[in-house]
Amino acid sequence: MGKVRAHSWRRVEGFYCFVVILLTTAVFSHSLGVAGEVSDAIHRADGLRLKGQFRESLVVLNQALQFAEDATERGIILGKQAEICAFDLKEFRRAEKLSSQSLQQTLADPVSVVVALKTRAHCEMEGDKDFDSAKQTLLAALKLPGVEWAKPAMAVMLGDCYRQLGDFSNALESYKKTNELEDADAALKATAVLNCGLTYLYDLGKPDKARMSFVEAVRMNPLLAAEVRKHLNGEQAVQQSLLLAHYMPWYAAPPRSETWGWHWTMNHFDPNEHKDGRREIASKFYPLIGPYDSGDKHVIEYHLLLMKLAGIDGVVIDWYGRTECYDYRDLHENVVLLVSFLEKYQMKFVICYEDQTINTLVEQKVISQASRVSHATSELKWLAENWFQRDSYVRFQNQPVLLSFGHGGLNDDEWQSVFHQLDLPIRWVSEHTPRSGAFGAFDWPIPEKGLAQVRRFSHESKQWQCSIPVILPRFVDVYEQAGVQASYAEIEDNDGETFRLSADEAGLARGQIVQVATWNDWGEGTQIEPSVEFGYRDLESIQSFKKKHVEKDFQVEKEGLRLPRRLLALRQAGGGRDATLDQIANQLSAGKVKMAEAMLDGVESSR
Repeated sequence: MGKVRAHSWRRVEGFYCFVVILLTTAVFSHSLGVAGEVSDAIHRADGLRLKGQFRESLVVLNQALQFAEDATERGIILGKQAEICAFDLKEFRRAEKLSSQSLQQTLADPVSVVVALKTRAHCEMEGDKDFDSAKQTLLAALKLPGVEWAKPAMAVMLGDCYRQLGDFSNALESYKKTNELEDADAALKATAVLNCGLTYLYDLGKPDKARMSFVEAVRMNPLLAAEVRKHLNGEQAVQQSLLLAHYMPWYAAPPRSETWGWHWTMNHFDPNEHKDGRREIASKFYPLIGPYDSGDKHVIEYHLLLMKLAGIDGVVIDWYGRTECYDYRDLHENVVLLVSFLEKYQMKFVICYEDQTINTLVEQKVISQASRVSHATSELKWLAENWFQRDSYVRFQNQPVLLSFGHGGLNDDEWQSVFHQLDLPIRWVSEHTPRSGAFGAFDWPIPEKGLAQVRRFSHESKQWQCSIPVILPRFVDVYEQAGVQASYAEIEDNDGETFRLSADEAGLARGQIVQVATWNDWGEGTQIEPSVEFGYRDLESIQSFKKKHVEKDFQVEKEGLRLPRRLLALRQAGGGRDATLDQIANQLSAGKVKMAEAMLDGVESSR
């Protein structure tokens, strides 16, 4: 019983830590008038913390102490160090000491005080197991004025204290209060509902009420599905296919990049040239927002909000590794940024490793032929240490899933050598059919076979442990026009019929994951990202698929799909305060379309 309760509030800790990073940075840097050098250092430290570089973040904050001009700034820095020690490094004694030093520096400032008190309460809960003291600390913090942004996280923590103390009525009241607070984000609300379910199930013996809470928590945040399944013993209520879009992180465009990248030019097209109001790009179709840079955070936000509104749960990321060769390292940095936004919006991701890049690395003499296996092993170890353990990463039977693209990279023996050298078991999924040692297979468009391949995969995959069927809208590449190679056979769009037929086959396949190929491969014309030619049609079809095959209660909001583009336009034009635009993004992520639209109307009318 105690173990279950402890697990529930450890999960809150993860979400709370995320809330602290997102919310307190802006408060510290702007509301308190922090000096420029200190503000810059805090932002650098937060960036390192988001990447999991906690010790490095502490070093930057120590350096910032040298620039601190008064007690308020010193208190802020000490408070942030306390957070890292408590939530990330689990060094509770050090965190308590830093919290006390922070409180001594900034007793007059409620923002710094509330952060220090929350950190102290966390240390009392995790380190001392003194839940009564933690409760008193949180009650004192909740009385502070001007800290509404912090109250939702504290309400969940207070509920955990009540639950550990056996006061289940107050625990439920505290959890439910979280959902009534305006400043509570979607992840925290979902966690509060999850904890209500745990209280009903384990403490009050009310499984029916627990089940209702669990289902609602998963609806609010799909990342909790795996956690809930542990408590419901695999009930079908939360077992549904994940709908993921294959995402290409490979586009480069000014002004973020110095030059236009290959995937917009293919060494033939010149995006600086305009015709009929469009740039010349390597595609037979045109993005509704124009060609973009994959490292643009506003574009990533636009993409992910569109996905959420369409009913897409996350992405399969095309990953080229981390090595300095061609643009591979730049693409990796784009993926790191993408993952941070996926987690911000409570979405899932899985890596599709382009292991054929190993051939290129050998050809370019970056690695030797003899080091093919050791290089791949190093790349997968990095994935295991940095991404595979995240709640947002896709797992089968509690083991991380890894897709590999094509069959032209490592051979079967090389793959087995790689897996033999890894400590972590991995569910390897190969393309089209399970290779030797693979757990299953994912489908991918074969232009020469068209929908016949989709039907073949749907039939054959029923015998496999794992299958990932594909939905595709069309395949119309630009390779021959660009002079790259002869074009593949075309799979025509047929006014959306190709998409609908492949979607129906995918629904029949009953795969654990359904992959849409692709979100944004403009060169092969398989994109479902809104385009000038098709508008939002494919995303509307995704909504219909979601409701028909995956989630019967899914709310179709076709008009809501138009809102992320308006938000992107405001971001790019510098229109509106960032905090207001962030609130709009959060409303869209939570599916609150009407509220987001009203806020957009207000910002646009005030410009």
